[in-house]
Amino acid sequence: MRTFLLILLAFVAGVLVFVAVLSWQGRAAREYGRQAAQAAARGGLSPNAAYEVSCQEVLKRKPPNTVQSCVVNVKDGRAVATLRLEGQRTFQVSP
Repeated sequence: MRTFLLILLAFVAGVLVFVAVLSWQGRAAREYGRQAAQAAARGGLSPNAAYEVSCQEVLKRKPPNTVQSCVVNVKDGRAVATLRLEGQRTFQVSP
């Protein structure tokens, strides 16, 4: 019985570590997107323009390793960063 409980505890601990790692990676990516949207907003947005710009172009630095693509969409004077991560996860963040 003790062996079974130890195996069960190890399994649960492994799942919790996996969830924590994914959460940390998602937080780093969302922070990168938020900084890109803020930088685009500070650059002066035209209320009449709609365009897309790469986050890397706005921030002048590479994204975290888990980010496959990041684009800042500017429409109606509002910037929203769209990030696509590994595992087909997508986040949209605004400043």
